[in-house]
This record gives sequence, C-alpha cells and structure tokens, in this order.
Amino acid sequence: MENRIITLRDRRFAPYIPAERIHAAISEVAARINRDYKDSVRPLLLVTLSGAIVFGGELFRQLEGPFEIAFVKLSSYGAGTTSSGRVRVEVPLTADAEGRDVIIAEDVVDTGNTIHALHDMLTERGARSVRVATLLLKPDPYFRQSGRPDGPLPIDYAALEAEPRFIVGYGMDYDGLGRNLGALYTLCEE
Repeated sequence: MENRIITLRDRRFAPYIPAERIHAAISEVAARINRDYKDSVRPLLLVTLSGAIVFGGELFRQLEGPFEIAFVKLSSYGAGTTSSGRVRVEVPLTADAEGRDVIIAEDVVDTGNTIHALHDMLTERGARSVRVATLLLKPDPYFRQSGRPDGPLPIDYAALEAEPRFIVGYGMDYDGLGRNLGALYTLCEE
C-alpha cells in the first residue's frame, strides 16, 4: 500500500517517506529527550491536535520517567494546502504549564506560526522551559519566513526534514483525510 499513488478527494499523493524510516526517526528523538529530561520533575509532552496525535502518541510511549501528556489545538490551516498565517485556538491547553518543563509535539513545522503562538502562550502561563519536537521540519520555509524580530525558535528535536511540499499521512491531512496513513505522502505535481 505504501508504494502506490493514492487519491484523497480531488488530489493525488505519491509515497514520500516510508513507515520504517518514520519509526526509526521517532525512536531517535525519544532517546534524545530521555537523556535531556532524565532529571526533570513532571515534564509535560504537549501534543498539538489534530495533526501531531500520531507522532505524539508514538513518542509518548517511548518516553521514560514521570512524563505527563496534555493537548491543545491551534490552527493556521483551513481546507486548503497552505497556511492562512493566522493562528487560532480551537481547544485550550488541557494541563497547567506553570513551573513545568514543556515539550511541544508538533506534526510539521513550516511557517512556524503555530509554535511561536504556542511558545508565547506557554511562557505567559509560567512554563519553566519550552522546547519543540516535530515529526517534520521544513527548514527552507521555516527559516526564510520567520518574520519575528527575535527570529525563529530553535527546533530542539526534529525527527525528519522535508522539502517545502504539502504532505499527508501519519497524522497530517488534506481536508480531513489521510491522517490514518502509516507513511508520508506528498502531493503529486500534475
């Protein structure tokens, strides 16, 4: 199934990154986080819904120690394939961040709008530290489009890097479809 072109609504997607590579990359991120947080008290993995649910779940299962998990839903995408540039809160933070080490689990970092908004929110709520873990980092748009005067936030844990393409699978969707795909697919150029 992973080696064929699939159709979601009106668009066709080709295989991009296989499941085995994704799983290995997430395990590497989990090992780094386990080393970095071995002495932390009640670190919080904050999963951004809905896209990071698959990545966050697999990452969380591999974390050692007293990690807790919480959720938040921010959105900068509509029904299309590009960011609207405006971030809105759809589901508020489900845990208290005050005094805690927080790791944001994000599906993809491209424009950086969502992680910047979330970082600001967590800082305002008194988080002790905030780091970012992402399944996919699109370095070109992230570092090029960061319009913040203080520059882009560091991406502490990037499992994989990707070209600036629209990608579905492993939690990421096109108009609500494709999140359940076990590999990553990219939009076919037609």
